[in-house]
Amino acid sequence: MYHLGMALVEVNSVWKSYPRWTGLRNEPQHVVQDVSFAIEPGETLGLVGESGSGKTTLARMILGLVEPSRGSVRVDGTDVASASASELRRLRRQMQPVFQDPYAALNPRMNVLDIVTEPLIIHRREVGIKTDRATLRAKAIEFLSEVGLDDSVLARHPHEFSGGQRQRINIARALALRPKLLILDEPVSALDVSVGAQVVNLLRRLQREHGLTYLFISHSMPLVRYLSTRIAVMGRGRLVELGEAVDLCANPSQAYTRQLIEATPELPASVA
Repeated sequence: MYHLGMALVEVNSVWKSYPRWTGLRNEPQHVVQDVSFAIEPGETLGLVGESGSGKTTLARMILGLVEPSRGSVRVDGTDVASASASELRRLRRQMQPVFQDPYAALNPRMNVLDIVTEPLIIHRREVGIKTDRATLRAKAIEFLSEVGLDDSVLARHPHEFSGGQRQRINIARALALRPKLLILDEPVSALDVSVGAQVVNLLRRLQREHGLTYLFISHSMPLVRYLSTRIAVMGRGRLVELGEAVDLCANPSQAYTRQLIEATPELPASVA
């Protein structure tokens, strides 16, 4: 059982609508419609659905990048939309995103040392860390080691790396503030299959080692099934189905869920 009062993330009857003018009439376009779920500490909730189903918009509302039109999102007990500046700053340390395109998420003018340690500099007072070059370098080496990279990458820039290496750098940066929650929005869809498999297995290991909570967003049902404790299925902005990963994939109750399962290939042996 999952109880909202114990959840790290609580999404309660959330809507997100945008104005859409037809002639002289405003007919709102509902991107997310009346969605509710909770994410417990330490679990992985897989959010799956085809493109345009509302997955990324929902993730952006949890991150506080988009405000709900109706309903509420609470993270670690705080309502994200109504949070004060100081509360939002605290939440930023508790939840970190890893986006789909690893290159677009990295500043091309910054080297890896500066990319990975930038969160520590921004939140230096809250994390209580010295920001001298030696301390930052030691921290960067620590974070990079956790994702399988060494200190030889510190002075290099994003264009010098492969897609898989860039995503590892993104993950290292996300870990810098020791967050509770990672929101992983299609983190391997821009990578080839073998490299994506390595990143997926890295995410599983990091979750075990750090007790992380994941919201894992994907259009691939087999990948979501492999990583997730529970699965939430999105279709046309609505929550179609929600359940334990094994049960939902073995016995989906909705035709849309069955179509997603049938439409995506099984995982390669390097993942499964």
